[in-house]
Amino acid sequence: MKKRYIDDDVRGQRSEHPDKIGEFNRKMILSFTKAAVDKYHQLTSSQKTFIDRELDDLKFNQNSTINKKVNAELDQAIVFERNDHEIIVTDIIAQPTRDSQEYRRAQIRMDRQNH
Repeated sequence: MKKRYIDDDVRGQRSEHPDKIGEFNRKMILSFTKAAVDKYHQLTSSQKTFIDRELDDLKFNQNSTINKKVNAELDQAIVFERNDHEIIVTDIIAQPTRDSQEYRRAQIRMDRQNH
């Protein structure tokens, strides 16, 4: 079996949805494959905002029929598998904005404005 990484190791300690405490009788364990961890660490902070929100929602979502969360507007997706007590994130799909020409132009603009 491939090594899995638990949520606290990948994303650090996060909020446990204090507004939803007591609403669910059990919380799903969220774990990641090595490929998903690597892709998560390549995301920009704005991309992580969506991914983190969706991963937090996955922990509490009781809908067991879906296996992919998609944000078409940002062209991002989370692919996962689910069993009784665990959600395994197998892939994170996102456009590599840091490699795009627009990102480089924006970085140059920011550097010029700040210096």
